[in-house]
Formats: sequence, C-alpha cells, structure tokens
Amino acid sequence: MKHLLTGSNIWAILGIFGALCLIGVFLWRENNIIGLTQQEFVSRDLPEGFDGYRILHISDLHNKSFGTGQEKLLKICADVSPDLIVITGDLIDKRRTRLGDIDPALNLANGAARIAPTFFVCGNHEITAGYYDRFRLELMECGVAVLDDETVELHRGDDVITLAGIQNVNVFSDVRKEGKAAEESFRVRLRELSSQVKTPFSILLSHRPDLFEWYLDAGFSLTFCGHAHGGQVRIPGLGGVLAPNQGFFGKYTAGLHIKSGRGMNISRGLGNSGFPIRLFNRPEVVLVTLRREK
Repeated sequence: MKHLLTGSNIWAILGIFGALCLIGVFLWRENNIIGLTQQEFVSRDLPEGFDGYRILHISDLHNKSFGTGQEKLLKICADVSPDLIVITGDLIDKRRTRLGDIDPALNLANGAARIAPTFFVCGNHEITAGYYDRFRLELMECGVAVLDDETVELHRGDDVITLAGIQNVNVFSDVRKEGKAAEESFRVRLRELSSQVKTPFSILLSHRPDLFEWYLDAGFSLTFCGHAHGGQVRIPGLGGVLAPNQGFFGKYTAGLHIKSGRGMNISRGLGNSGFPIRLFNRPEVVLVTLRREK
C-alpha cells in the first residue's frame, strides 16, 4: 500500500476525483438550471396594438420539479412579465407519473395562471398516460385554459388576433400511437381548425414540430411546439442529436424557424423522458416578443 500511495499517485487520484466532481456539477447544471431564451417574431400581419406583445413558451416539463412548488421556474416566468403564457404539452410523463402524483405539473399550472393568461395543449404523454380527461379538468381548476382543437380571440384595444390549439396526433388513435392514420386524422383536424380563423394574424399551439409544413399550409402565422427536447444532446454546429418522430439530427429540434414570413418556435423543454440526461442542452423557457413589420 505504501508503494502504491506515492506522491504522484495521490495527485493522480485527486485529479481524477476532481475531474469527476466537475463532470458531475456540469451534468447537474445541464439538467437543472433553467435558461431563458429571448426571441422576436416580426410579421406584417400583426396588428399595431400587439406590437411588443410578450409570449412565454413552456413545454415538456415531464413532471420535473424546479424548487418547492416550482418556485425557481415560476420566478423566471414572473420576472419577464409576459402578456401570455403558452404550454405545448407533456407536463406529465407516462413512464413515472400516476394520477395522484401530478403536483409538479399542477404547481406550474397554478402558478403560471396567476402570472398571465395561460393556455395549454396536450402532448403525447398526456394521452398515453390514460387519464387526460381528468388531468384536463385539474388544469382548468388551476385557471389554465385548455385548447382541444379550439380557437379563441385575443384582444388589445380594438385589435384582435387568433390563438388556436390542436390536440396531439395520437389523441383519437385507438392504440394511442402516432402512425399514418393518426397523422392523417390530425391533418384533417388542422384544416378544420384553420377554417375557424378570421383574423390576419394567428397563433397555433401544437406539440409536434416535425409537422411544420402542415402548419404553414394551414396558414398559421406563428406556431409554438415542443416534443423534440432540443435533440436531448446538442452538438455545437450540428444541433440536436436525436428527436422523436425525426430521428438523428432532425431539422426541427429548437429555436425559431421562419419560412415565407411565417414561423415556428420550438422549446427545448424542461424535463427528460426516456433518456434521462441532457447535454449542452439546458432546460429552457422561451420569451417571444411579437413585432409588427414597419
């Protein structure tokens, strides 16, 4: 033992221990320290009264807690003074959430509704967990408006825009899976939803970002999505490594995407699902400020 614990060996052991501690701190930070991303979306169709309108986007909590009663997450939300909060699904996680264990999701919902008008659309986990109808009622009791293939009008003075929300692809699937039949049904519902829009500027809440072309075809000005978790692991210069429904290095994993004057904002989300670790991909909430094109 004396021969093994030489001065150089001790320093090597301490170096390895120190490196492991640094890696542990880094991984903890990557999965627990929330980042605020701020973006602007400019549109010629935006009414003047909504210029500067601030929308806070939250997605994919997966029943994760950020402090007691979500206090850390809610402080970030309150500090940016949003005009509207939108939640694009997967507040709960089907793998580790039971009906009696949804406090993290409800704490967020209750706190968000006290900060600003809050709207929610379901993700795949709310549906496959098997108790969406009950969870939906719980959210409404918290003061959150649930948009199940519905539209509402948002008013600012004399100006009006439309907010629409569509249920996830698998909501009407008999087996709760997202196959071609379910996607085709979703596309029909999307067209029906867009037919209800009567204003030049419209916002859509949907869970799946990989269907961006469909949202464009439906005519929505700006869509908010989650689901991709930022690709779980992000490689600088390459983006997200793996995203559901997109596979490796999918096109739509994070950020603001613009095409033909219309946009889609994708939140990297807050929690984890099947793969438990984020890397170069911190939990995120997004503040999008609407700007009228001059």
